[in-house]
Amino acid sequence: MEPIDISEFPLDHEPIEAWQAIDAAASARESEVAASAGEPSAPVTTGYAEFGTIAGADYGLWEMSAGAMRDVEGEEVFLVVSGTGRIEVDEPSQPDVVLAPGMLVRLEDGMKTRWFIDEAPLRKLFIAPHAD
Repeated sequence: MEPIDISEFPLDHEPIEAWQAIDAAASARESEVAASAGEPSAPVTTGYAEFGTIAGADYGLWEMSAGAMRDVEGEEVFLVVSGTGRIEVDEPSQPDVVLAPGMLVRLEDGMKTRWFIDEAPLRKLFIAPHAD
């Protein structure tokens, strides 16, 4: 496999699904950010590319535009490559996860999360168990 420049690799974005959308009042911090920007927010999008499998694990890139969304996570570990934000974990309840370049994060299957991206795009290199 040829080396991949993960900071420049192009990802096609698509809008998030309707159930993932978060309204403006979902987080006080998000409302403060939106109010300070003084502009309507653009639709939230994500992009994804899977590069391959090694030792039973898939690896690739995932990216999110500025904004907020909810998700139900699968098992994975990821390294933030670019962008900033935070993950609020609703279930199981735990402290917010700060997202910034160099942060290594592990998500567990079934976690209910809300993603808030300030400096976009947030790009992560992920490793996750291969789905059979």
